[in-house]
Amino acid sequence: MGVAMALMGGTAAADPTNAKNAFTVPLNCANGQTYQVVVNGNGEFTPAHDINSTATLVPVSFGPFSGTISDAQGNVVDSFTEPGSSKGQSAKGKKNLVNCTFTFTEVGDGSDPEFPAGFSFTGSGSVLVKITPSN
Repeated sequence: MGVAMALMGGTAAADPTNAKNAFTVPLNCANGQTYQVVVNGNGEFTPAHDINSTATLVPVSFGPFSGTISDAQGNVVDSFTEPGSSKGQSAKGKKNLVNCTFTFTEVGDGSDPEFPAGFSFTGSGSVLVKITPSN
């Protein structure tokens, strides 16, 4: 999820979905909620913002992240798994943390020479978050 939760720079009033590096990730959470969060920037532990509410999801740890790159014909070009990570002791003893999982796919449009048109990247993993405001 380090790839996916690299998040929000700029001001709170700015529309994060229009940011240059905006990236949207669907999260399915153990609280029964589904969030469509926008991520942009480069910080792994930067908060994500739900585009359908005022909720902010602050990551405190990530499970392993798996990624697969496929060519335009669907042949796997590369796959990998990154180990999980935690923000120091931030998850220990914290209440109201929610585990969420995600899967996303991006397809190259030809604008990036390192990600040719038709190539796809699929990533999946889990993240433990604090959701604010809490319900």
